[in-house]
Amino acid sequence: MGLEKDINQSTFRNENQKSLVNIIYTYNWVLEGFKKIVGKEDLTLQQYNILRILRGSHPQPLSTLQIRDRMLDKMSDTSRIVDRLVVKGLVVKKLSKADKRLVDITITEKGKRVLAKLDQRNYMLDNMASGLSEKEMKTLNKLLDKIRSIGTLMLIICGFFFDQSLMAQSASASPKYEFRAAWVASVDNIDWPSKKGLPVDSQKAEFIRLADMHKSNGMNALIVQIRPSTDAFYPSPYEPWSEWLNGVQGKPPFPYYDPLQFMITETHKRGMEFHAWCNPYRAEFIVGKSSIAPTHISRIHPEWFLEYGGKRYFDPGNKDVQLFVENVIRDIVARYEVDAIHFDDYFYPYRIAGKEFPDNSSYERYGGNMSKDDWRRSNVDSIILMLSRSIKEIKPTCKFGISPFGVWRNVSKDPEGSNTTAGQTNYDDLYADILLWLKNGWIDYVAPQLYWEFGHKAAPYEVLLEWWSKHTYGRHCYIGLGIYKAGSNQIWKDPTLIPRQIEAMRSLPNIQGQVYFSSKSFVSNPNGWSDSLRNVYYKEPALIPPMEWLK
Repeated sequence: MGLEKDINQSTFRNENQKSLVNIIYTYNWVLEGFKKIVGKEDLTLQQYNILRILRGSHPQPLSTLQIRDRMLDKMSDTSRIVDRLVVKGLVVKKLSKADKRLVDITITEKGKRVLAKLDQRNYMLDNMASGLSEKEMKTLNKLLDKIRSIGTLMLIICGFFFDQSLMAQSASASPKYEFRAAWVASVDNIDWPSKKGLPVDSQKAEFIRLADMHKSNGMNALIVQIRPSTDAFYPSPYEPWSEWLNGVQGKPPFPYYDPLQFMITETHKRGMEFHAWCNPYRAEFIVGKSSIAPTHISRIHPEWFLEYGGKRYFDPGNKDVQLFVENVIRDIVARYEVDAIHFDDYFYPYRIAGKEFPDNSSYERYGGNMSKDDWRRSNVDSIILMLSRSIKEIKPTCKFGISPFGVWRNVSKDPEGSNTTAGQTNYDDLYADILLWLKNGWIDYVAPQLYWEFGHKAAPYEVLLEWWSKHTYGRHCYIGLGIYKAGSNQIWKDPTLIPRQIEAMRSLPNIQGQVYFSSKSFVSNPNGWSDSLRNVYYKEPALIPPMEWLK
């Protein structure tokens, strides 16, 4: 009810402005109430709208184009919404007898029963106006008709008649608790430092500018990559200094400083959390070209490593490898005030067509009676459980988060999977059973990388958003957004895309925030999205969502 206070207490330029703001507020209030009613039947407003249109035309079928023309919200992905209604058994599709190029869509008896149930629940709409007399209702309707007739309602939506911030509060009231973060990638100097071998003063100045920018945009956390390739952005007893820091792996900063401690201090100084991002198994970024120090673990234990796709990886099935990685993480948590340990999506590497990951020797040694796929998943499960216990043993308040690829499993492989057709998935290709870790409480949060748009052919954003919201198992879920894709095609030139994605996730109960890849994308204010966050969606600061299970 934050906007209601603004309406009652704020000073407006005139009564017109106050009235128009009031209309927007009331519209959103009714809309949110109606969303709850429709949500009880596992429907979105767009799905409900399509069912009503089909019921109104029954028994006459409609094409997708006819449905779209009749929708209040003319979604470009109408056909995909229809497909989801088909899966639910609420509509059917058949080739048109009149024109074989078209598909006829008809509501089913089940769909009509669902609508009938919703009709009964719509008592809320009747009760809303119960305090008004019939004369007052007629007056209200005349006023609304007049507003529509002169086109003012459309102008309101465009934000021309009143202060943008008031409209933003009505459309997307800023939550009190919300995780807002950016990934800061150090591998290959993607985000920080901007290039190898920068003077120490320049490294520090760059990070300060970076932290100030994200603080100004409303972020409350940074996820910084401190172990990109079995190397370190801090003095480690296990691994050499990163080549992306000073140009040569193993070379310390000069004049000497501890980059990790510096970054933690600067981040905390701005009231933001610092999540230490580590890549679990990548050891050599480009075989033969990366700088590899004599003290690098691949020189000391070459038998622990496998080459695949021009990169060198730890063998996840090797038990000594798992212990080594655990020691590295234990050291970080013990010596630094990190708020979380964060792993990305690279467990087993992404598949390369026609090439099998060369771990047969480990499988023969450790696989037992398990299939190779199950054995690989058990290897990843083992390291996650091991790290979960170690982190909490050393520092019970330190969080453990994973940022997986956005699709756990396609529904074609598993009824619990999402209605997607992704070419690779966590479970089947990266051997990361994220749901198991969430169910067992081994991780504190998941940040799936949903770098797709609404209506994407293989992995629609809205489908995956809803799926992850239903599969958090009491842990936190922060959605990874692909701001780096700005301008990459016509869809990603739309300035409303990221705002609509934020609004969609804020409408779901089990999504607690957003993470953006990556930091440098914000520098150019792509599509005005930095402005949108700073002036609208993140204008009001938010607290980090509390995790009640942490001691």
